[in-house]
Amino acid sequence: MLDQYFLRSRRGARSWAPSAFLLLTLGCATSVEAATHFVIFVNDSDRTVTSIEATPVGTHRWHALDLGGPLVGGRSGQADVRFGGAEPCKEDLSVTYRGMAPLTITGFDICRTDRLYLGKALARATFRTPITKAK
Repeated sequence: MLDQYFLRSRRGARSWAPSAFLLLTLGCATSVEAATHFVIFVNDSDRTVTSIEATPVGTHRWHALDLGGPLVGGRSGQADVRFGGAEPCKEDLSVTYRGMAPLTITGFDICRTDRLYLGKALARATFRTPITKAK
Protein backbone atom coordinates (compact mmCIF):
# COMPACT_ATOMS: atom_id res chain seq x y z
CA MET A 1 0.00 0.00 0.00
CA LEU A 2 2.76 2.43 0.84
CA ASP A 3 4.54 1.60 -2.43
CA GLN A 4 1.46 2.44 -4.51
CA TYR A 5 1.14 5.86 -2.84
CA PHE A 6 4.83 6.56 -3.42
CA LEU A 7 4.61 5.68 -7.13
CA ARG A 8 1.51 7.87 -7.65
CA SER A 9 3.09 10.89 -5.99
CA ARG A 10 6.27 10.59 -8.08
CA ARG A 11 4.26 10.40 -11.32
CA GLY A 12 2.44 13.59 -10.31
CA ALA A 13 5.71 15.35 -9.63
CA ARG A 14 7.04 14.43 -13.04
CA SER A 15 3.98 15.71 -14.88
CA TRP A 16 4.39 19.37 -13.81
CA ALA A 17 8.21 19.50 -14.00
CA PRO A 18 8.46 20.11 -17.80
CA SER A 19 5.83 22.85 -17.60
CA ALA A 20 7.66 24.57 -14.75
CA PHE A 21 10.96 24.36 -16.65
CA LEU A 22 9.34 25.88 -19.75
CA LEU A 23 7.82 28.76 -17.78
CA LEU A 24 11.13 29.44 -16.03
CA THR A 25 12.99 29.47 -19.35
CA LEU A 26 10.49 31.83 -20.97
CA GLY A 27 10.65 34.14 -17.98
CA CYS A 28 14.42 34.37 -18.23
CA ALA A 29 14.33 34.96 -21.99
CA THR A 30 11.90 37.85 -21.76
CA SER A 31 13.81 39.50 -18.93
CA VAL A 32 17.02 39.46 -21.00
CA GLU A 33 15.34 41.20 -23.93
CA ALA A 34 13.83 43.87 -21.70
CA ALA A 35 17.07 44.68 -19.89
CA THR A 36 18.57 48.15 -19.97
CA HIS A 37 21.94 48.34 -21.75
CA PHE A 38 24.75 50.85 -21.30
CA VAL A 39 27.34 51.60 -23.94
CA ILE A 40 30.48 53.65 -23.34
CA PHE A 41 31.49 55.71 -26.37
CA VAL A 42 35.22 56.47 -26.26
CA ASN A 43 36.55 59.10 -28.66
CA ASP A 44 40.08 57.86 -29.32
CA SER A 45 40.40 59.89 -32.53
CA ASP A 46 42.03 63.29 -32.90
CA ARG A 47 38.72 64.90 -33.93
CA THR A 48 35.88 66.07 -31.69
CA VAL A 49 32.60 64.17 -31.92
CA THR A 50 29.70 66.63 -31.84
CA SER A 51 26.78 64.19 -31.86
CA ILE A 52 25.76 60.55 -32.14
CA GLU A 53 22.34 59.46 -33.36
CA ALA A 54 20.83 55.96 -33.25
CA THR A 55 18.03 54.06 -34.96
CA PRO A 56 16.97 50.41 -34.95
CA VAL A 57 18.49 48.55 -37.91
CA GLY A 58 16.47 48.98 -41.09
CA THR A 59 14.45 51.96 -39.89
CA HIS A 60 14.98 55.69 -40.30
CA ARG A 61 13.76 56.86 -36.89
CA TRP A 62 16.97 58.60 -35.85
CA HIS A 63 17.17 60.04 -32.36
CA ALA A 64 20.07 61.91 -30.77
CA LEU A 65 21.89 60.21 -27.90
CA ASP A 66 22.60 62.21 -24.75
CA LEU A 67 26.38 62.56 -24.70
CA GLY A 68 26.48 65.40 -22.19
CA GLY A 69 28.26 67.63 -24.70
CA PRO A 70 30.88 67.16 -27.44
CA LEU A 71 33.40 64.33 -27.00
CA VAL A 72 36.89 65.79 -27.27
CA GLY A 73 39.39 63.56 -29.07
CA GLY A 74 42.20 61.64 -27.41
CA ARG A 75 40.32 59.20 -25.11
CA SER A 76 39.38 61.99 -22.72
CA GLY A 77 36.03 62.35 -24.46
CA GLN A 78 33.80 59.58 -23.16
CA ALA A 79 30.08 59.20 -22.68
CA ASP A 80 28.09 56.46 -20.96
CA VAL A 81 24.79 56.17 -22.85
CA ARG A 82 21.74 54.28 -21.62
CA PHE A 83 19.61 52.30 -24.07
CA GLY A 84 16.18 51.41 -22.69
CA GLY A 85 14.72 47.91 -22.57
CA ALA A 86 12.40 48.66 -25.50
CA GLU A 87 15.37 49.23 -27.83
CA PRO A 88 16.30 46.31 -30.10
CA CYS A 89 19.81 44.91 -29.79
CA LYS A 90 20.98 45.92 -33.27
CA GLU A 91 21.29 49.67 -33.85
CA ASP A 92 22.61 51.82 -36.67
CA LEU A 93 24.68 54.76 -35.41
CA SER A 94 25.46 58.07 -37.09
CA VAL A 95 28.57 59.71 -35.62
CA THR A 96 29.20 63.36 -36.51
CA TYR A 97 32.79 64.58 -36.23
CA ARG A 98 33.52 68.31 -36.28
CA GLY A 99 34.30 69.37 -39.85
CA MET A 100 33.43 66.00 -41.43
CA ALA A 101 30.47 64.23 -42.99
CA PRO A 102 28.70 61.83 -40.58
CA LEU A 103 30.04 58.30 -40.24
CA THR A 104 27.37 55.57 -40.26
CA ILE A 105 28.02 52.41 -38.26
CA THR A 106 25.52 49.70 -39.20
CA GLY A 107 24.36 46.80 -37.07
CA PHE A 108 26.06 47.74 -33.78
CA ASP A 109 24.96 45.21 -31.13
CA ILE A 110 24.24 47.06 -27.88
CA CYS A 111 23.36 43.80 -26.11
CA ARG A 112 26.77 42.18 -26.63
CA THR A 113 29.09 45.20 -26.82
CA ASP A 114 29.43 47.66 -23.97
CA ARG A 115 32.12 49.92 -25.48
CA LEU A 116 32.69 51.54 -28.86
CA TYR A 117 35.98 53.21 -29.79
CA LEU A 118 35.02 55.95 -32.23
CA GLY A 119 38.55 56.57 -33.54
CA LYS A 120 38.97 52.91 -34.49
CA ALA A 121 35.59 52.99 -36.24
CA LEU A 122 36.65 56.11 -38.17
CA ALA A 123 40.00 54.54 -39.12
CA ARG A 124 38.27 51.38 -40.39
CA ALA A 125 35.81 53.43 -42.43
CA THR A 126 38.60 55.58 -43.87
CA PHE A 127 40.71 52.53 -44.71
CA ARG A 128 37.82 50.78 -46.49
CA THR A 129 36.79 53.79 -48.55
CA PRO A 130 38.39 53.51 -51.99
CA ILE A 131 40.37 56.54 -53.03
CA THR A 132 40.14 57.41 -56.70
CA LYS A 133 42.62 59.65 -58.45
CA ALA A 134 41.37 62.67 -60.32
CA LYS A 135 42.14 62.57 -64.06
